[in-house]
Amino acid sequence: MSTPTTAADSKVAMVLMKSEEADATIDVLKEDQPDVKIVDQGPYWYLEHPSEIRVDMARVSQEMGGKDITVGQWLVVMSTFVGRAETDDNGFRVTSEMLELNEPVPAAAS
Repeated sequence: MSTPTTAADSKVAMVLMKSEEADATIDVLKEDQPDVKIVDQGPYWYLEHPSEIRVDMARVSQEMGGKDITVGQWLVVMSTFVGRAETDDNGFRVTSEMLELNEPVPAAAS
């Protein structure tokens, strides 16, 4: 198993346009990832962490009273990010890991 490779300056950040989805995300992160720095920037939320911010859509949906939200719908309120983004059906992650460097290299053809 390989050790994740990180950039020299591993800080990650995300900016969310204020909305119901963003407010729910903030509430979830305050509970699930309390070490995420959250700054109110007027019409935006600025989020920062030393290595990773992970947003779970099921938790955001729960925070919005059970209203369904897809990653695609949530991405509309994210105006920018710093780091490497990774999405799946359940969430969005911005990380300092060098994701492409952590993949095993295929063996050379003989």
